[in-house]
Amino acid sequence: MEVWRRRREAASAGLSAALYSVYSGLYSEAVVSSAASAVALVEVSRFREAVEYVQRDAKTLYEAAKDVFEHVKITVQRLVELFVEAVARVLAWVDEHKAYLFLMAAAAAGVVALSVALNLWGLVELDKLAYAASLTPFVAGLADVGEKTAERFKTLAKRYEGWKMDEQLIVGVLRAPMRGERPYAAFLKLTKSRRGLPPPLVELRKALARVEGEVEKDAATVTALVLYKTLVKNAEAYGKWAELYKWARSLVEEPEFTVAAGKIREIHETHNELRNAAGKVIEEVNSVLALYSQSDFYKKNPDLLDKLQQLLEVDLGKAEELAGARRIELSKYTDANMGTKAYAAFLSIARGGIYGHAAMLLMSEGALVDILKSTPSTAYRKADDIAGARGEAVDPSSSRRGAKAGKVAGGLGGAVDLSRVGVAGWGDKTASVLLRF
Repeated sequence: MEVWRRRREAASAGLSAALYSVYSGLYSEAVVSSAASAVALVEVSRFREAVEYVQRDAKTLYEAAKDVFEHVKITVQRLVELFVEAVARVLAWVDEHKAYLFLMAAAAAGVVALSVALNLWGLVELDKLAYAASLTPFVAGLADVGEKTAERFKTLAKRYEGWKMDEQLIVGVLRAPMRGERPYAAFLKLTKSRRGLPPPLVELRKALARVEGEVEKDAATVTALVLYKTLVKNAEAYGKWAELYKWARSLVEEPEFTVAAGKIREIHETHNELRNAAGKVIEEVNSVLALYSQSDFYKKNPDLLDKLQQLLEVDLGKAEELAGARRIELSKYTDANMGTKAYAAFLSIARGGIYGHAAMLLMSEGALVDILKSTPSTAYRKADDIAGARGEAVDPSSSRRGAKAGKVAGGLGGAVDLSRVGVAGWGDKTASVLLRF
């Protein structure tokens, strides 16, 4: 009962702090900076220093805006407790044991009472359960995958920014049935009439020649062009994420630092842009199918439209599962259709999932049809060949040794889940805390 009473008190105090944040961005800035700096100290087992740092930050903030805090009924001690709780919550996702040690250090240093520390731990445990059940997995995924993913994002952004072409030409292919023409036939005309096509579209022309079945060719054409459009439109967001990770990684090397409210907004906005990229895939596919249902071409051929829908309509539940699947679970989704795999690829990229890592490697090579026509397991193997040629693993947090172990195990008929190999350094972990928080 005490834990639940404290939970209500924390919620009440949090609301008061939120009221203060309406007047100034100082509160959120101070909590983010204090949390990330404290975690950096805890990572090297300097628990008491971390506690003192948090306490000093809270007191400094309180003195800087004493009138406002008194107005919303927050005492300096309550503010310190809120800071300690914030750090413990974030730490619990990096290392649960260290989160507990941090709270005990806070109690031993007299920063909070032992009963308060234990109740805060109860709140952390309860919120961890709620977090796991309700929060978008993006926050706990992409921020953790480290510098190599940031490099891949940068490469993806640079390539697709350079691979732009007149969007109306793509729209013209997608609208082909309104002119009584199939999408695949319209795409072939485009490739024959124009020189200097972007590499993904050159690869698409070659890959489509190997696709069997006219409806399958149409579906692959539509989905690949949707993928291409989405990547071009979101290239800037991928580049921005790479810059944000580089910024966070360099920042946490400093013993003390501050984070401006504008930077926090930029992180949130970039998170949203990456998540929304997946949503755009569904919007585009649904828009195309709605358009085709009104065309004379498909009205005369309803069976063809039905087959196309079966290949393109996104199964949201299956896509969610595939986006978060581990390496050894990819074989469960051999029946996922093209639309589902396209949506799952973007969703998994935004969440740092293994399918997203594989898709990003294939996208960077312009191999869009390999994502759509291959089973997730086959797509992973193709991505593994690309990563292996670079001395990397599909999962960028894995070491080269981990990648080599995977190759050896495969040759012996065994399996190594590369998404579980390798451990990020403390700097990467702390940078991920900052971006996550």
